[in-house]
Amino acid sequence: MTQKIGITQLIEGLREKGVYDAFTQRKLDPLTSTFQGAAEITKKERVLTQQLFRSLIDQIDKTGEIRFFDLTDAAKSPAAARVSCEAEKFLGFGNTGPVYSVSVEKKPYALKIYSAAQLHELMQTHGKFGLAGVLYDLEQEEHPGTLTDLGKQVLRRKPSGVYARARRLVQIHKVGQAGDYLFLLMELLAVDPIGKVDPADMGGDLVDLVSWAVDCAVGLCHLHVEERRLHLNLRPEAFIKKGAQPASRLPKYTFFHYPKTYYRPPSGACLTTEFIMVDHLDNSVDIADPAPKGLGTVGSWPFMPPEAILYLLQTLRTDYQEYLQLGKPLEAVRTIKMKRSQMDDIWALGVTLYQFLSGGKFPFGEPKNLGDMVNSILLTKFDFSPINELLRDLLSSMLDKDPKKRFQRLLDGCPEKIQSRRVLAESVLFKLEQIAVKLQP
Repeated sequence: MTQKIGITQLIEGLREKGVYDAFTQRKLDPLTSTFQGAAEITKKERVLTQQLFRSLIDQIDKTGEIRFFDLTDAAKSPAAARVSCEAEKFLGFGNTGPVYSVSVEKKPYALKIYSAAQLHELMQTHGKFGLAGVLYDLEQEEHPGTLTDLGKQVLRRKPSGVYARARRLVQIHKVGQAGDYLFLLMELLAVDPIGKVDPADMGGDLVDLVSWAVDCAVGLCHLHVEERRLHLNLRPEAFIKKGAQPASRLPKYTFFHYPKTYYRPPSGACLTTEFIMVDHLDNSVDIADPAPKGLGTVGSWPFMPPEAILYLLQTLRTDYQEYLQLGKPLEAVRTIKMKRSQMDDIWALGVTLYQFLSGGKFPFGEPKNLGDMVNSILLTKFDFSPINELLRDLLSSMLDKDPKKRFQRLLDGCPEKIQSRRVLAESVLFKLEQIAVKLQP
């Protein structure tokens, strides 16, 4: 088969043949249309989620209320377990469901909604991951667990290590259920994600930018080191601005390797503002789980590393050749499964920090179609001139297109305890701290 067949033709041909399961096809469809800028792909991805939850959203718009049963405390009576949320504002669509700001007993929270049926469908065809993976584990036990056990297991993810004590990961307060829907009631942060924040409006200089980048790296260290999970949906929307108390920004839990030598200026914007990583368990995979996972674990295409995009293209071409050109009979619908690793999160964090540090630019520019974006990610040399020279080497290491070089470059120069653990989020954090120390007056 010639390599000249474009990705749009590959996807559309495989759709007509009915090769892939419904979710895989829905995930691929946003890649088939012309767009202006990579952000358009993300918008198209969210439209699919909007369609799935249309009737529930209409109901919430009509009543202004969301009710569910709290699954986190089996001792509660049915009456006490009922939770009534007043819907304050629709915040947008996550990867698998809508998010609202709500109030419960006059206290503000964020509420993420899931379709239980969709989670089961994803689990069956795309592998064990995220909230669906927690459900799967419960069902495989000798005495299958209940939905109450689901709530307990989600809230049990509260490690006590040093990264957790830094509190750079959004807190989940309750897990709920009503009919076919599951709910996560979470800490409500400011609505502004890091990609929509103008540091100049916050009075931030380079010291502040590096401190905020440290916040992002600490959140990922918490997940990779202490919860032993991959995020797999990192993007600017995953890091939300939050007001901070100056005392909590002192070096003890914000600069781990240089706590005594780093000084925050009393007037610094980073002293009263921090960024917290949002983790809904949507795409999350255990680090120790080597099994390939379906496209249900793909958060957003513009944040996928080149090796994953290359594997996707090879799979599409192989399936196109077998089922369309050679006419192989289709015995059952397929999904596309790929290995996921910390390298995916590191690349996505690199793209996110590039955007933040360059004023919103993507490292691969503003492509007008998918072919342009793929060619840029795979073949074009990235331009790091918009990044401050102190940060260029780190960002270029995180965005090295060769995963082996990416891995080695990030570990080079790190202390032995980081090199031996081989968790790249820690190496990113260490190098950001080094840069911050160089900026000391």
